[in-house]
Amino acid sequence: MSALLYLLGLLLGAAIFFYLLSLYHTGVDKLSARRKGTHCRSMEIDPTLMEIVSRQAFPRERICPICKAILTYDDVLYATRVEQPKGAKILIHGCKYCYRAHPEEKA
Repeated sequence: MSALLYLLGLLLGAAIFFYLLSLYHTGVDKLSARRKGTHCRSMEIDPTLMEIVSRQAFPRERICPICKAILTYDDVLYATRVEQPKGAKILIHGCKYCYRAHPEEKA
């Protein structure tokens, strides 16, 4: 009886080992194909069918585009509207951490 349990355990262990070995080799093959750049070549995406979706979810934290400081609800960005032939543009100067309205003169 114990020999039968021993043999059953040995067969079960060998089956698990070979299953994990095949998973390892499948993963290695997929990684080598990805590095060579041969994966997903048959699939083409039509950009006209894609919708433009904002990647940022609301509510999100506000970040200064100049110094990358995290801004609270009360913090503001300093900007100037610039008129150009193609239309108005906004020139961002920074937030309260990186923008100086009147730079201090050195004596």
